[in-house]
Amino acid sequence: MSNISRQTVRAYLVETADTEPTYLRAREIVHDLDASPKAVAQYLSQLQDDLVGVSLEQWARSKSTTWRIEVIES
Repeated sequence: MSNISRQTVRAYLVETADTEPTYLRAREIVHDLDASPKAVAQYLSQLQDDLVGVSLEQWARSKSTTWRIEVIES
């Protein structure tokens, strides 16, 4: 079972975000976070409206959801 926290996923997203859009899927970052895809996907959904200075939006859905992340320039 995965022992990941919402804060861990948030920190990863903030660290990964750039001024250019980055596209990611939960299953692609599970190895970096040592977590299950289901746990990461759950936290991505929860963090969508909770990040400051970083835009996270559900971008596309095929076999799995793709997320678009980028730094919001002020």
